[in-house]
Amino acid sequence: MSNNDPSTEDVLPSRLNKHAKHKHRFNWKKWLPILVVILLVGGGVWWHETRPSPLKDFPVRGVSVDQDDGYVDFHQLQSSGIKFVYLKSTSGASYLDDDFIQNYERAAGTTMQVGVYEEFSFTSSAEQQYKYMVGQIGQQSGSLPIAIQITYYGNYADNPPNAEKQGKKLAKLINLLDARYGQGCIVWTSPTIQKQMVSPYVHYTKLWTSLNKLKHQNSMVKFIQYTGDEKVKIGGKKTDLTVSVFNGSKKEWKEEVN
Repeated sequence: MSNNDPSTEDVLPSRLNKHAKHKHRFNWKKWLPILVVILLVGGGVWWHETRPSPLKDFPVRGVSVDQDDGYVDFHQLQSSGIKFVYLKSTSGASYLDDDFIQNYERAAGTTMQVGVYEEFSFTSSAEQQYKYMVGQIGQQSGSLPIAIQITYYGNYADNPPNAEKQGKKLAKLINLLDARYGQGCIVWTSPTIQKQMVSPYVHYTKLWTSLNKLKHQNSMVKFIQYTGDEKVKIGGKKTDLTVSVFNGSKKEWKEEVN
């Protein structure tokens, strides 16, 4: 066959052109799912970073600190706008938080309002818990109401203790602490435990409730622990400190602490 055969000259370029077109054509079907994922992830990050803070309606914010939080720079907390801090003191009738004394001394050197809290025990009596706490903290009780934290620790999550027995014991502990320190008490717990163990037996003590979606509560609630995903920042960096807010305005807070 002649090299100048027109049929050969026409067919080869035609095939090459078709191959080139197929080679450079963008495969939308292949890349579309990946692009969708990228857009969804990017949009989610943008929304998370630009959404209004759930804390925006609560101008007075605080944190609670225990030994598991390690070293905390309380002056940086103050500079970050934190107005109050609660420090864990004792648990039941036999445990003192390892960092309580140091934390108290350093927190007291700031302008933040300082409070202390004890973890309520279902196995120790009111008198035992009271005597142990007083023996450990002495006059280091802070300026805020003493908080009593109640959680269903250990196996109690699956087998809650007798609500009436514990509720009456709680009321007795509150009376003992209030008579000793004269600064009032506050019960820090979940809405479930509050309904079962606190409200039926403790009628005038203020509450500190836990919510993952912040909204203003009735006047019996003084503080709200925020259990959502917003983190408090210290020196511009996010931390895992437990965040709580005052259930009121700046004006009401000033009236509260003055």
